Parts: sequence; structure tokens; C-alpha cells
Amino acid sequence: MKYICTSLQKEHLLPGPTPEERRELAAQGKRLGLEHVHWIDRDVIPGAYYGETTWMWPSYFPNQVTWDELASAGKRLPILNPHAHDFPELLSWWSVDPNRPEDIDPMFMQIEDEVIPLTSSWVAYVPAGLSHMPILAGKHGPTVTRPTLHWTAGPGGVYTREHGQQTSGGSEHPSATPTVADGLTPREARLVEQEQAKYSRYILYGNTPDVSRPEFLSPPDPDHCRPLVFVDQTVIPDAEFGCDTRWYLPGGWSRSGHLIMDTHSEPHGTSLALIAYDYNNLAALGAEAELWISGEKHLITESFWAYIPPHVSQGPLIIRSVTKQLFFKISYPIGEGVSKYPGRS
Repeated sequence: MKYICTSLQKEHLLPGPTPEERRELAAQGKRLGLEHVHWIDRDVIPGAYYGETTWMWPSYFPNQVTWDELASAGKRLPILNPHAHDFPELLSWWSVDPNRPEDIDPMFMQIEDEVIPLTSSWVAYVPAGLSHMPILAGKHGPTVTRPTLHWTAGPGGVYTREHGQQTSGGSEHPSATPTVADGLTPREARLVEQEQAKYSRYILYGNTPDVSRPEFLSPPDPDHCRPLVFVDQTVIPDAEFGCDTRWYLPGGWSRSGHLIMDTHSEPHGTSLALIAYDYNNLAALGAEAELWISGEKHLITESFWAYIPPHVSQGPLIIRSVTKQLFFKISYPIGEGVSKYPGRS
């Protein structure tokens, strides 16, 4: 399955404890509040775009070790300063309650010198070259009071950062900065309400209503699906990388399952992911996904990312026997991004 990744790669780039420290904690039965599921790029899947999925867990979940405990033990902690990439990026912070996207911890998003308060699940589109950073409360690491999904994706082949201080971690995870006055910003940042923020148009909230999805994507079934944010040029006119995101819910499925994506091909690369919400088993999909790539059928029972190169047939994608809540994401270049970031074979 050369186009499909079901395991966590590049642990040396993750923020927080080192891979050795993570293995030591796992041997003790300890769980981190910031747990990666996947990391993909062109080194993991040849030609692929960059992407990550991460779960954020509250401290009251079983076997959690807090950031304060890790700090006391001298472990490496997740720290990230404002930074920019040489490609546009989508990043998101999403409630696991499919019917209540507003059920997240209060946080902020810094883009350039604006710090914008966020009070509901969100997807941010950050153009190439703009400095940015999610900001969440926590003295030694990002701290949440309810389980939360975080993902990020962009058309770069590898994760790159500019305009900010390089830290030991490598991924797009929120600073543990409760305010913007702690000296972590490279320029003087100012708190701006959403209505006045110049960059607020790059932040989308809740369920996107009345959008025209590509014909190859099935309409969200209200009985089994909760559509999340959709990004194309009708939503953000200057966007160069777009997405569709959804929750799929367990229960009441027919044996034939549900068609998510029909057969098609594109002149650019495509990334897609299916991730199950299950604290007790991060790897298992709790469903069967049937994904066809280049005319070959793949039956997948683990949470996964996939990358399909340009001009390669993709689909259908069908899910069946769904027993867990599933997050679905598909992302691809749009607008001028199609010629700038076509992806590789």
C-alpha cells in the first residue's frame, strides 16, 4: 500500500518528549496530553504533501501524565514560536461533539501581528509566508479540558518553517502561552476582535452551510454525517489549498456502507484521511474503508492518511461497519495552487 500510511512516522520531529522519553512513558502505562496519530510527507509516501493528525486529551482521562509532571522530571516540552511556511497551510482545532462545534477550550490564533480569539471549532487557512501560531493556555504545554482533534495539511513536500525561531519540535502545535504578553512573539502582537481583524477571513467556524462540493464527493448524509468546514475559492477567494472535512457517526448503517468519494482523477495530488475517535485504541479504524487507487482495491481497518499523485485514478472510497466516530478529511490545491503545487508521482 505505497500510497497509504497507517502508522506514526518521523517521531523525532514531534514536539514534547523525545522518542526515547515517549517509549519510557509508554512502558510505564502513561499517556501524553498531545498524542500524534500520523505524520506524512514526501519521505513517508513518495511525492506526498505534508499532513498531521493529533489528539489532545484532558488530564482526567485515564493514565494521563501532565505537562507539569513532565517538566518536574526534566522532559522535553512542546514549545513553538510564531513562524511561517513556504507553502499555504490548513490547520484546525475541532470538538469531538459532532453536534456542538462550539464545545472547545478558549484559545487564540496569531496571524502576523493580529491575535484573534477563537470560541468555536475552527479551520484556518494561512497563506504562504504569513507568520502564525495557535495559542492555548497552559504553563508547560497546551492544556485542554475536553478531548479535541487537531490536524494540519499543506502542499509542501516536507515541513518547513521561516520567520520564527526553530525549536526542537517540528510540528504545527499550539504554544502553551495563555496570553500574548509573555514575550514569545517576534513582533508586538495585538489582540483583535474577529470583526476588526484583517485576517479573520482566513478563519472558518462550525459547519459550512450551502457550499457547492465537488461532484466526486457525496453529499453529507444527515443520518450518519456531520459536515465540518469546507474550503474552496467561493469560501476564501485567494485560497490555494482547499479541503472538505466531516464527522461520520456509528450506528444504523446498511451493509453496503456509504460512498464518500466517487472514482475520478485530478491534475494535482490529493491527500485524504480517516481517523477514529477512540482513546483506548488510536490505531483501529472501527470500520472498514474500501479505497481504490489506480484501479487497485485496498481494504483498510486502521486509521490512515493517503496520498494520490496527479493523474492517478482515485476512488471509490466506501466506508462500512462503522462502530466508532470517524473524522474524514480531503485536501488538494485549488485556484493558483494547482499550478504552484501540483504534487509529485
